[in-house]
Amino acid sequence: MINRVWCAGLAGAILCGVLACATPRSPAQQQADRETAERVQDALDADRLLYAKHITVRADNGVVRLTGFVWDPTDVDEAKRIAEMVQGVTGVVNDLELQRNGIDNSGVSR
Repeated sequence: MINRVWCAGLAGAILCGVLACATPRSPAQQQADRETAERVQDALDADRLLYAKHITVRADNGVVRLTGFVWDPTDVDEAKRIAEMVQGVTGVVNDLELQRNGIDNSGVSR
């Protein structure tokens, strides 16, 4: 009986935490995030040494997430550096992967 009550309380606490984190963004915030993501994508595309065609940018309250892949290990850090310099970016989550012609055993690739 006590175990059931404890489990129900824990489940309720987890549910409240999930609902608190799922607050909807206002239309103005959604627009600001779109604009921030576009500025970051433009900055990545403008870099002549970085092939950014396979990089996807998403923003959430100024925090930018980079996903996709690059071919050179230095491009992983370079993409993050470029994104951090863009106006409106408050943080960067770098989830880029290193593509090595099918070889995925480097320290950076996943």
